Amino acid sequence: MKYNKLKSILNERKITVADFSAQLKMTRQGLQKSLDNELLPYEKILQCCRLLSITPNEFFDWEEPVAGVYASNISGINTQNSNEAILSLREELKEKGVIIKEKDKQINRLLGIIERNRFK
Repeated sequence: MKYNKLKSILNERKITVADFSAQLKMTRQGLQKSLDNELLPYEKILQCCRLLSITPNEFFDWEEPVAGVYASNISGINTQNSNEAILSLREELKEKGVIIKEKDKQINRLLGIIERNRFK
């Protein structure tokens, strides 16, 4: 995205950077710095899209294919103009995160067992 577009969307909707940053659970200064440097964490980009009811395609102004694949189909789901698809992907990511956390717990338990048995 041209981050100026996000600024213009906020202006059009009469949303202040301070108000929007609060919705993103960021400081106003942090959001302003992210916009000025054109660096916003992907999680926050998704949150912006959800809050503004826009798709990632709209956020990034994707119209051209990326390496032969349209950006809207990178995940295997056409997200263009589909908030439901974005929410579905978000839920899928949450589920994967839960699985990863459980695997991390299992790994840590096994490492603990290995460590205890190492000194026996």
